Amino acid sequence: MVNPLTEAIMRLLMTRMSRILDAAAVGMPTSHQHQAYRKIVLDEFGNQSFLPELEALVQQHGLDRNGQAKTAGKGVPR
Repeated sequence: MVNPLTEAIMRLLMTRMSRILDAAAVGMPTSHQHQAYRKIVLDEFGNQSFLPELEALVQQHGLDRNGQAKTAGKGVPR
């Protein structure tokens, strides 16, 4: 199960990535170039690369999987 914050960030990222890929399709002289660019972008920002790193970062900075902070306030652990 993916953290709600991670899920929200990925949704925002995917929306923008889609727009960038659409713009690149218009600007690339050949479809082969666009396919290569698309593959690189999806490899770098997809579920296999960026998502695990983002999930680890969110957990490292104090959010449980359900999006709740790991402290009871003012740095006091629960």
